[in-house]
Amino acid sequence: MASLQTEDTLPSGLRFLTLQHAYEVAKSRVKAERAGSASFDIASRSVVAAVAAEEAVPDTKSEDDGTDTESKESGLQPLHDGHQKLYSYFPPRLDGGKQTITATQTIYASSATEKQGRELKPKPTTKEFLVQAPQFSLPDGSVLSVNPAPGGLATAETLPHIIFNDPHLPWERRIEKDDATRRGRMPWLALLVFSQDELQLPSELLQGENSPFMVTSLAKDAQGKPTTIKQSSDLTMTLSGTDVEALNKQGSIISPIPQPDDSKSKATALFLKPKLFQQLVTTYEQKETTTNEGKKLVLSAPKEGQTAADISRFEYFAHVRHVKTIGMTTSAQYKDGLFSVIMSHRAGPISADQKTPAMVHLVSLEGWKNMAFPLSSAAQYVAISSLYSWTYTVLPAGGISLEAEFENLQNGIGLLRAPQALIDKMEATKNENMRAKLGKRMREGYTMQRHRTRTGEVTSSFFRAVLIPVVPREPAWTAMSRCGSDLQILDHDTGMMDITYSAAWQLGKSLAIADAAFTTALTRLWNSLHGICLDGAKREILSETNAYKSREDVLRSLKTSILTLSDLQRVSPQEGRDEQSLLQETPVARRPLTEEASLAIDDTIMLEKSEKQAKRHIRRIAGAKDENGKEYPDGQRLYNELNESVSTEWKVILGWIMDRMYLFGIPSPYLLADPSFLPQESIRFFHVDANWLDALIDGALSLGSHMGGNDDYIRRRIKGAINTYLETVDKATGYTPQIPSYGMILRSDLVSRFPDLKVEAPIPKDAPEAGRAPILRQEIIGEGLLLCLFDRIPGKDNEMPVLAFTQPPHQQTFTLGHSLTPDRLDVKYKRTYTIEKDKYDFTSTLLERTTESRYESSGYPVESGPPLFMWGAKNDARFLLTSVWAQDVVAVLRDKMPDDFIDTAMTSAVAAFQLGMPIYRFCIGETSILKSLAPDPKLPPRRKGFQLLGSMQRGSEVAVQHEGVTLTAQVLDYPLPLIALNSLDSSPPPHFQFTPTLLQTPFAASIAQTPPRAETGATTEGATGARFAYAVHAIGVPSGPLQTGQGPLDLIFTIKRSDSDFLPKDYKLKRITLKIPRGKKLDNGTVNLLDSYQGPGPTMLSNLRFNVFAEATKDTMFLRLQPRSKKALDKGVLIDRVRECGFILPLVNVHNFNRKVTVNYIEEWAKPALTIPRDFTIQLKPAGIPSR
Repeated sequence: MASLQTEDTLPSGLRFLTLQHAYEVAKSRVKAERAGSASFDIASRSVVAAVAAEEAVPDTKSEDDGTDTESKESGLQPLHDGHQKLYSYFPPRLDGGKQTITATQTIYASSATEKQGRELKPKPTTKEFLVQAPQFSLPDGSVLSVNPAPGGLATAETLPHIIFNDPHLPWERRIEKDDATRRGRMPWLALLVFSQDELQLPSELLQGENSPFMVTSLAKDAQGKPTTIKQSSDLTMTLSGTDVEALNKQGSIISPIPQPDDSKSKATALFLKPKLFQQLVTTYEQKETTTNEGKKLVLSAPKEGQTAADISRFEYFAHVRHVKTIGMTTSAQYKDGLFSVIMSHRAGPISADQKTPAMVHLVSLEGWKNMAFPLSSAAQYVAISSLYSWTYTVLPAGGISLEAEFENLQNGIGLLRAPQALIDKMEATKNENMRAKLGKRMREGYTMQRHRTRTGEVTSSFFRAVLIPVVPREPAWTAMSRCGSDLQILDHDTGMMDITYSAAWQLGKSLAIADAAFTTALTRLWNSLHGICLDGAKREILSETNAYKSREDVLRSLKTSILTLSDLQRVSPQEGRDEQSLLQETPVARRPLTEEASLAIDDTIMLEKSEKQAKRHIRRIAGAKDENGKEYPDGQRLYNELNESVSTEWKVILGWIMDRMYLFGIPSPYLLADPSFLPQESIRFFHVDANWLDALIDGALSLGSHMGGNDDYIRRRIKGAINTYLETVDKATGYTPQIPSYGMILRSDLVSRFPDLKVEAPIPKDAPEAGRAPILRQEIIGEGLLLCLFDRIPGKDNEMPVLAFTQPPHQQTFTLGHSLTPDRLDVKYKRTYTIEKDKYDFTSTLLERTTESRYESSGYPVESGPPLFMWGAKNDARFLLTSVWAQDVVAVLRDKMPDDFIDTAMTSAVAAFQLGMPIYRFCIGETSILKSLAPDPKLPPRRKGFQLLGSMQRGSEVAVQHEGVTLTAQVLDYPLPLIALNSLDSSPPPHFQFTPTLLQTPFAASIAQTPPRAETGATTEGATGARFAYAVHAIGVPSGPLQTGQGPLDLIFTIKRSDSDFLPKDYKLKRITLKIPRGKKLDNGTVNLLDSYQGPGPTMLSNLRFNVFAEATKDTMFLRLQPRSKKALDKGVLIDRVRECGFILPLVNVHNFNRKVTVNYIEEWAKPALTIPRDFTIQLKPAGIPSR
């Protein structure tokens, strides 16, 4: 269920943000405890847009009313949640520009007589100084937002506006000296809208000898050479103070731009036609005329006798808003915001049937009043200063409104997964079984992606990002991963691999490597903890066998030892007792006969003892210090990012992991698996996959392991410490740390238009831990993308009954009226209050006015009201008749609301309220779409944190039988299988592949009929002209025979080209197959290299364009080199890219005898299409036999 409301009709009622909220809660609890009360009064108040027509007056209240201290310090009346207040202006303490200070000192001589003169004549001293203030450019970061958004769309009646972070900015420079006693103050900035043709200068004005710009510095470059004069993309030009003076003297282009405060400053100027500029500074008055029929008409016309430019209209279009920023995206950190707003009184181009581009410029009003009026007839253009600009598109009459944009979101609510049309297409396949499987995958948030396996093949795989539309089951992982690839899951129904968690593991490791601070902290903590745990485990094991005593144990046993020695000295033979009998009577601890304790780091008992030590020490490392900087005993208080940590390394590690759990630093492809999941103008809800985050953090923490898995317990104990932190109720805040589990992404132009879009997800009062932060992360993560994270289920009554999006008050949209067309303007006057009341009525409209362009030249009937808008002869004016509109608004308000509106003059605060659009609020309640986000009630709730998995352990050798061939391999033992399989067949090690049909391949005849080898033929040349040198040597011994009898050898197979470089460039090598004889030393006259192979398999050395595979038959081991890419498998690899293709075959048990072993090989070429069989020999020699 979704609904749209306005603020006026409401009933009464960044991890940075989360930490800030926790800090405020902790501070409130401490304050409440000190006051002897721990109760909270949380009251909801109605939303009121209060209008203040007076200047900001310091508040003299001193009592603590629960509002922000910042508001009190600023001198403003503090606001309650949901309230805003408008001020007409907010002047700085000192105006910008040149100022004069006069100091007068009066000297009085008390001991002097009247005749001598007791008082000396004062001598004033005058000094001039410069108050730095913006003049021709804005300070960096001063613009908070603009509306319409750059490049966005807006209706014709929209009045563009700009919002500044600085509330003083529009009044930092004084324009009128006599406005100090008035209730309003003239800003020095104004916002104007233009069409492109109104600002475009003709080419003949820019170029040629008669161009007025020839007298400026634009005509020549720094070397004095002529340049091409042109306007920039925003149709402006840069002028210095000297350039402005030169143009004014020249006369065809005049300018009110003053001389800069800083001589080096330059102004960005735009150029208006005299008629347009004169319209902006003309005083318009109402004239009544009577027709021949006696009908009275009202006509707006320029005031007769005007001698100076009139800029009074701009006073009403700048104001300040004081708002609560809680729940807003970009301004939430301020809590209580003051923003200055400048809006335009001129509309964009008006068209009935097409979109029209418009340009908005923020211009300076300095010097405008000094312009002669009317303008000189010789003036062709007027240059004015522009400080900021952007463009947008004006929709034709009847275009989409802001209200409609909010309502369109109602049709875009859904879950973050593939579009329904794609799911339907998947479920339309003819294979009924495949249809259900693929449809289920798509509904669970999966997408299919291109995937390259470790051996180079390109295939398809399933992938799912961290944000998913369902609650996943907890996987049956039982061992921590060391490489991430073992987290891939094979879908037996489709034959495709699910790489989701493997990709998450690899990403975690990559992110950790990229963060130097985290890597350093993890390594330092890991190494320190590993050393402490090993020492503690050794002491514990030796103590159990009475082979070690600590210093404390020795000191503790001294008393017994001394007493025993004393009794020995007092032995008397007369009593029939000697030393031997005394020792027999004295109970002593005899060391039992035990086996020697193993202290190897990979010993099972050592690992158990080390982990026990790690668990105890990590508790202290994860602890906090008290206010005096002392550690809490036994880690009674954990570090929670608000207190002081015991370990600086733990502070970095915990912060990094918590940031990842809040999805900071996660690349966008891992947040959103496919862009189609999030269409334009949509809201997508999701669950945060805890399994995905578990794999991510496991990959990051694996970076600390350097002991081949013998220190995996440290990774497990770090996770355990974080789990303890996440499950412990913080005494400072009263609740456990909040971890995101749900969220939503809003993709809409509304995010770009309103970057401070307010999001509310109130927690029910009766909910447990009601003091928690309602939103854990709220951030704009991309153009038009707003991400919000929660720890509650959206749409659930007892957790998050409503999710609301509210237009921010200080980013309210302004319009001329209800609608504007080339022929008509409809305006509605709103109820406005200048006194405080218990209840306000903003829903009803006071009066509606209609102004039609057909009466503009002839006159408007008196009964229709005064004309409020001027279109111009060709829609070239398009501005509000400000003085007429202001008088009419005040008159109507005083007539219709005599008790509620008591002002006698228009102010910019009232003008802003009248021209402001309603503040819309879009609410999402309980809906069937979100039901799938709820966890399965049949399953137990998942605990916070990570799985504490065991380590992979090396097991014993297993024998595998296959068609009469026996192979042995080392397998890794897991406490439980990673993936539950229907059947587990016996299979050889993964690097072996039985090939009983190898002799049926196309080149089988060549293998069977290998020609006699040349005794010295290690280098071969085939019909292609390409020669490869084949050799085999042990690692570390690059030449000579293989030294056997010293254990397994790591064999290097070198295959290097030895031909010239003048081969045809299009020759392509397709495959090389080496045939190594295996079996007993001598088998029917065949000299074999090895009996069986149990190593990890071959690996390429440098040429990664190839893969090498090991295959076995009963009497032969085949080593096959083939291209990685699928394309090269068929067409081969260009010969220029095959300089060498060597590989290593580790851990080979070579037969120990002095013989030569013949290795046959086959080169298969794609171009020319040839198969070339050859062989080479390997010399074996037992170690210790001298070479001949």
